Amino acid sequence: QTLEGSAGNLRLTGPVPGTAVVAWQAARWTQTNVGGQPRSQWNTQGRFTDLPMAWLEPFSPTPWPQIGLKGDVVLGGEWEATSSDSLRLRARVERTAGDLRIRPDEDAPPVQAGLKLARLEINTVDDQVSASLRWDSARAGQVQADFNTRLQRQDSGWTWPQDAPLGGQLKAQLPPVGAWSVLAPPGWRLRGTLDADATLSGTRIRPLWRGQLGAQGMALRSVVDGIDFSNGTLRTRLDGDRLEIEEISFQGAGGASGGTLTAQGFVQWQSAAAADANASALSRLRMELNATAKSLRITARGDRRLVLSGKLSTQLVSNKLVIRGKLKADQALFVMPENTTPRLGDDVVVRKAPAVNTATTAALPPTANKTAPAADSQTIQPDLLVTLDLGQDFQVRGAGLATLLEGSLELRNVENSLQPRLTGILRTAQGTYKAYGQQLDIEEGVLRFTGPYDNPSLDILAIRPNLTQRVGVQISGTAQLPIVRLYAEPDLPESEKLAWLILGRSGANGGAETALLQQAALALLGGKGGGSGNLANKFGLDEVSVRASGDGSTGATGGAGTANGAAGTTVTLGKRISRDFYLAYERSLANTVGSLSIFYELSRRFTLRAQTGEQSAVDLIFTLRYD
Repeated sequence: QTLEGSAGNLRLTGPVPGTAVVAWQAARWTQTNVGGQPRSQWNTQGRFTDLPMAWLEPFSPTPWPQIGLKGDVVLGGEWEATSSDSLRLRARVERTAGDLRIRPDEDAPPVQAGLKLARLEINTVDDQVSASLRWDSARAGQVQADFNTRLQRQDSGWTWPQDAPLGGQLKAQLPPVGAWSVLAPPGWRLRGTLDADATLSGTRIRPLWRGQLGAQGMALRSVVDGIDFSNGTLRTRLDGDRLEIEEISFQGAGGASGGTLTAQGFVQWQSAAAADANASALSRLRMELNATAKSLRITARGDRRLVLSGKLSTQLVSNKLVIRGKLKADQALFVMPENTTPRLGDDVVVRKAPAVNTATTAALPPTANKTAPAADSQTIQPDLLVTLDLGQDFQVRGAGLATLLEGSLELRNVENSLQPRLTGILRTAQGTYKAYGQQLDIEEGVLRFTGPYDNPSLDILAIRPNLTQRVGVQISGTAQLPIVRLYAEPDLPESEKLAWLILGRSGANGGAETALLQQAALALLGGKGGGSGNLANKFGLDEVSVRASGDGSTGATGGAGTANGAAGTTVTLGKRISRDFYLAYERSLANTVGSLSIFYELSRRFTLRAQTGEQSAVDLIFTLRYD
């Protein structure tokens, strides 16, 4: 059998301006029988010119502008191949004109790479195959790679046997360019230099690498998460089928003041010949990495700040990923958003019908369509156990809450997934909670985590300070479904609890109901999401209250100020300077002179009050609580 083709040429146009020319010589293919075995012979020869490299972009998994690659590089090349009793192949592709534009950093404008040489050659003589890559540029680095192996004739073709010897050498010096971001997750940016000097030996089924691989000036950044690791260094050593990680180091967000992260370990890959024949590539991989963080600033967003110290170890053996560690928060600040993003309810399930071959499904018996899926040997099975100590400076703010949290948590994963679950108990320290327009002190605050990381159970008691009557709010339930109710000790009717909480005094006398309505209206103005905003916060105050002052009540009211005997309506403005120090300015609409009061809580039973204005006085108030 013989097939012949005449010489010719072809002119091509593509998605970008340019015309490529492909020309070929006469080609011939012949098949004969030698000793009862078919044997084919063929030859072909040709060349191509003026091929724009931009035509190759549609075949790239990542758009080139996204990784900072542009340019007007034009490619040319030639090929010559003959196969009979021996195989001869010579192919070459190289840059003939134009240059690349690269982006050194995601924030930097593109610059010319200064491309000098870009060439790939493949040569085959009999059963010997060799390939070489040369890359030389002014600002995009240099690469020199050589590779050789051996083929084997089998029947009418050529194969690459498992015991084929390998040989090669790689030398590379690459500068920091934005193209490295293609190796990072979506939304992340990666940059850094790369230096490699390695040799290849062994066989196809067991390749062996030896040499050095390093990087300098590495940076890993995610603007959305506030993560900005910089000044990174990588030093590794290739030793056969093992990659020794001698050093990985980064500085946290903020540079030299952001702490450090260091790690050491190894990655080892087992050849298919030495492993089980049915073992997957992932199961033949073994990894161990031990990391140490020292005052590492993980994130530096304005509403999210976290500094960690501790150790973390990771091991991957036979598809099982084991992560263990003990971490401590040196400093943390998390500001909870006032308005959360809307989401679907728990009873809403969105399902996408899978593409099913109806003909195949109909042919199966009913039970065959319901078989359980087999375990995927390529799936990693995680085993996560990390202890987190919150330290002494873990702040949480938002939704009326401002407090420190103390305690420790254990982070575990749900079986066969990385879904985090927390167990442990956290307690509040020096916390305040704003409710009904008042700033309350948290006396007891416990958060119990028993699984979901975003829905701990709550047990919180917040008391309004500087009152003769203990009154406040008690919060129970869970973070996603809290239950808030009024609290008093000794117990009082609900209306009295509300009066003491809002007015700072009993509401049994005249005008109290009107004052309660006025205070409730102000509390609504202070609620989150209100159209008028938080009235007190707009003026930098902790309290803005209005009350009827003709009831003749007196006493230490703390947040509500002092009562006077004048009839009419009284407006009180309050500001808490510290936990024990409070300022209040009170002005009756019927008088021309207001009064300024200072409250300082000396202890739980003694409060010092100083007042100036229409009347000046200094009082020492002793409080004795009894049922």
